Amino acid sequence: MNHDPRRAELADFLRSRRLALQPEEVGLPPRASRRTPGLRREDVADLAGISSCWYSQLEQARKIRVSDHVLSSLAGALRLNGEEYDYLLTLTSEDVRSRSSTPANAVPPTLQRILDSQLPHPALALGPRFDILAWNQARSDVYGDLSTTNPEHRHLLRILFSDHMRELMQNWEPSARSALAEFRSATGLYVDEPWFTELVRELSEMSEEFRAWWQRHEIGRRRIATREIRHPLVGRLLLEETTFVVDDRSSRRVILETPQPGTGTEHRLTALAWRHDRVRAASHHALGQAWN
Repeated sequence: MNHDPRRAELADFLRSRRLALQPEEVGLPPRASRRTPGLRREDVADLAGISSCWYSQLEQARKIRVSDHVLSSLAGALRLNGEEYDYLLTLTSEDVRSRSSTPANAVPPTLQRILDSQLPHPALALGPRFDILAWNQARSDVYGDLSTTNPEHRHLLRILFSDHMRELMQNWEPSARSALAEFRSATGLYVDEPWFTELVRELSEMSEEFRAWWQRHEIGRRRIATREIRHPLVGRLLLEETTFVVDDRSSRRVILETPQPGTGTEHRLTALAWRHDRVRAASHHALGQAWN
């Protein structure tokens, strides 16, 4: 039987949600002894009003067609939230758009100007695959200059799961898990593409935390989150992160980070920007002297 990554992802997703539920949570009597945690396959089938054999085939990644009615019943049985249900629909859809074409990575000048207008606050733009397409100077001042990173490695998860970010961010774990859940939620269409499987393989080899969290199949879209940065030059920064989706059918995302009020972060970001301007001015002056 040919391996189908999308059906394998669907099977793993359903299994993870089934094992995360206890019988008491869905109105079933508790069992005194269980060999495995969570619900049994037949429990889910009974709750959804479908055949246990048929549901088992879903968790075995068999090639079977699933109606919208059955999907809705499964979502109810597994207590899926809205974002998890959307992900389920993406994995089971037979009418998905072509995913073979490579997304355009060019950033319109207007989008770059929007990023630059946020100074001294960090901002960056992501493509539909979560590649980092563009950023402003404040982002470099706070997190490091992405222009020195190989363009092929400018991916949000590759950067976030690096040793540098783990050391820089004081609340690294919740931020990394949130970004991972958003990535999974937004990229269900791509799970059978080579770049996706290669990225997951590389990150799994690179990070023990990534391996463990990836197996949990956490799905979610990022809300306003606070990042705590211990910057080597200006000290503690508290940045509230907000993500916007660009409404131009490009599936680009813009991540803006604004200072948490009353923490001195605005002043410290301004100091970083001032320092950068001084260094640049000194560099230009030295270059001018060399030409004289």
